[in-house]
Amino acid sequence: MPFQRLRPYLLCALAFSLVTVTGCKKDETAITETTPGDNTGDNTGDNTGDNTGDNTGDNTGDNTGDNTGDNSDTDLSIDDYYGTNVPSFINDTPTDYQLFDTNVLFQGGLDGINHEYTAELGAGKFSFNRIYRASRHGLSLGEQFGIFHWWLRSYGNNSIEGGVWVNPKAAGPHYYPTLHIAGIGDQYHACNDVQFGSGLYERFVGDRWLTMVQISNQVLTVPGVNIAFDKDQEPYEDDNGLWIGWGWSYLNLDHPRDYKFWMSFIESYNYQGPVNGYLPEHFNWIDPDKIEDGSFQERRDSQNPFGTFATLGSNRDGGIANEQYSQGLDFGNDTYYVPVPRMPNQKDREYIVSHMQSIESEAMENYSNALKTGGTFNSLIDTEFLSFEGLYQSTHSRLKVNETINNEEHLTVIEPPYTVGFDSYRGYVDWDTSSAVAQQARADNNGYMHYRKLQDKWTVEQGAGDNYVNHPHIYRSELIAPVDSTIRVPQVTNQFFSYKERDTAHPDFTNWDITGKTRYQTLLQNGSTATYVWFRFIEQPAMKTARQNWPAIYTDAYLETLQSYIETLHTKIAGSSSLNPSDPVFINYRAPGEADAFDPNLVQIDPGQMVSAPEGFQIGYVPVVISVYHPEEYSMNGIGIQVAPDEPCSNSDWTNTYYPDIP
Repeated sequence: MPFQRLRPYLLCALAFSLVTVTGCKKDETAITETTPGDNTGDNTGDNTGDNTGDNTGDNTGDNTGDNTGDNSDTDLSIDDYYGTNVPSFINDTPTDYQLFDTNVLFQGGLDGINHEYTAELGAGKFSFNRIYRASRHGLSLGEQFGIFHWWLRSYGNNSIEGGVWVNPKAAGPHYYPTLHIAGIGDQYHACNDVQFGSGLYERFVGDRWLTMVQISNQVLTVPGVNIAFDKDQEPYEDDNGLWIGWGWSYLNLDHPRDYKFWMSFIESYNYQGPVNGYLPEHFNWIDPDKIEDGSFQERRDSQNPFGTFATLGSNRDGGIANEQYSQGLDFGNDTYYVPVPRMPNQKDREYIVSHMQSIESEAMENYSNALKTGGTFNSLIDTEFLSFEGLYQSTHSRLKVNETINNEEHLTVIEPPYTVGFDSYRGYVDWDTSSAVAQQARADNNGYMHYRKLQDKWTVEQGAGDNYVNHPHIYRSELIAPVDSTIRVPQVTNQFFSYKERDTAHPDFTNWDITGKTRYQTLLQNGSTATYVWFRFIEQPAMKTARQNWPAIYTDAYLETLQSYIETLHTKIAGSSSLNPSDPVFINYRAPGEADAFDPNLVQIDPGQMVSAPEGFQIGYVPVVISVYHPEEYSMNGIGIQVAPDEPCSNSDWTNTYYPDIP
C-alpha cells in the first residue's frame, strides 16, 4: 500500500454565568452590552479583584471588564483519578491509589484502515465515529491523541483536518473526546484561523487573518473544543455505544470567482446540519516566504492539476488513521506501564468507525442549485458509500516506547491485547480472549497496561524508511500481568488555554466590536464560560474581514445575495433537524442493503453548546463566540483581555498573496 494513501495525521496543538439546562436546550444568561470604555490596563493581568463583586448594576456602561474571564463562581470538579470531569452515573471512583510522574515517551498509534478512494476533484468526505471514553486517565499539558480520524487534501496547497481527539490544552477536561473541525491553509502557518480568531500554536490573529465563519444558528463552535459531547447521557455500552456523523463538503454560493464555500456537517442526537466553514479565500493564501524561496513554485510544478479546495475541490483520499503523543512509566528492568488506547470492552468485537462516504462535486452543485432556487429538496446529501479494504500497518505508525540509552534511541513496539479489523462498511477492534493476562488487561487495566521489553528484534516491514530498516534498537514486547497490586495514576497538569476577548480599541481587533449588542454566556461541561453574540451572518467578524480584504468581491450586492442563501439554508435546517431523528437527515448511515440494521445511537452535544436564537434572530443570524475562559487556577494564559495580536499575526503581517493571483 503506497504511503501517500494514508498520510500521517497531525492535529497541531492549537493551540461564569450558570445556565439552567432543560432537555437538550438551555436558558442562556443575557448581558446587555453598550460602548466599552478604556479597560486595557485593568485586564491584562489578574482582574479577579475587579469582578467578584455585585456588577448587576454595571452593565449599562463600561462592562467589558465585568464580563470577561470572571469564573469566581464556577465549581469545576476535576476528578483526581480520571483527570477530567466525570459523568453523574460514575460514583465508584477509586480512592486508594498512588500518583506517579511519567518518565518515558509513548507515541504512535493503532493500525489505520484503508477504504475505497473518495472522488477526484471531489466535494468532500463523511464518516461516523464512535464516541467513548478514550483514555483511562486524563492527559497532561502537551499530551494528545487522535482516534480514527482523517486528513482531506486538495491539490498541492492545503488540507482539512478533523476527527475525534483528546487534547486538554485546547479543549479542557472533557470526559469524552471532542470533535475537531478546522481547515489548514498554507501548510501549518501560525496565522491559520483554526479557532475563530486564534491560529495554530495559540496565536491570536489580527482581523485581516480571519476566515472562519459560523454557519449554524443552533450549535456554538467553541474555540479549542469545537464540538463536545454531553458526559451525562446514556452511553449505550451494550448496544454499540454513541456515534457522531461528521465531515466536510462545499456549497456553490455564486462566489464572483466561482470559488467553493467549504463547511463542516454533523449528524447528532440534538442537531443535524452544517456547523462552521471558511471563506473560500482561506485556502488560497500562500506564505510569501515560500514564494520568495521558490518552494511554492516547486510545489506548483510538481502537482498536476494544482489547486485548492476553493478552486478545484478535494483530492482523492483512501484511509483513516490514529496518532498518540503521551508519556508512560518506566519501572526499570525493561518494564513499562503505558497508556495503551482505551477501547470499549463490553463485547469481544466493538465497532469504532463506520460508513465512510465520498461526495461528488456534481451532487453538491445540484444541492446548491436546489438551495438557491428555494425549491423543495431533500436535506440528505447524496453520497457514495466506501468499502473498507485493508489495514495500514508500519513500524513508524505503531505504538512505541521511545527511550534514550547510552545516547542511542531505543524503540519498543507495544501491541495492544486487541486487533483492528473491518467488514464492508465498519471498522472494529477484536479483543484477545486467548490468555488470562489479556483478559485481565481488558477487564481491569483498559487504557493503561504493563509490558516487558524483549530481546527479540522487531521485524521492520519491507519498504520502510532507512531510519527504521537500519535502526539498531527496535524491540518486541509482551503484555504482562500488573507488577503489583498498587493502583497507579499519572500526575496530570491541569492547565487549559483560554480564548480571550479582544480589546477592540486596538486597530487590529475592530471587527470584533459588539457595541450595542447583547452578550450571552453559557457554562460548558469542561468548566469554562463561553460568551457569544448574535450577528447577522454577513456582519460577523470574518465577513467584515472579507469586505476589508476583497472589497471588489464582497460588494454590498453580493453580500446580500450570500445572506439570502444562508437564510434559505437556516430555513431548511429548521425544517429538517430534530431531536433524535428516526431517519438520516444530512449525513446518511444506511448503506445499500442495510436498511436500519446499523441505525446508531446518535450522541448528544454538550448542552452548553446548544443555543436558542432570540426573537427576530431565528433565521439569518449566527451566534459567534467572542471568548472562552477557564477558571483562573486552570487557565494557562490568565483571564484578562487580549490587548494585541500575537506575532507574526498582526494586520501588518498579513500579505495579499493569494493563489491564483500569484505570477
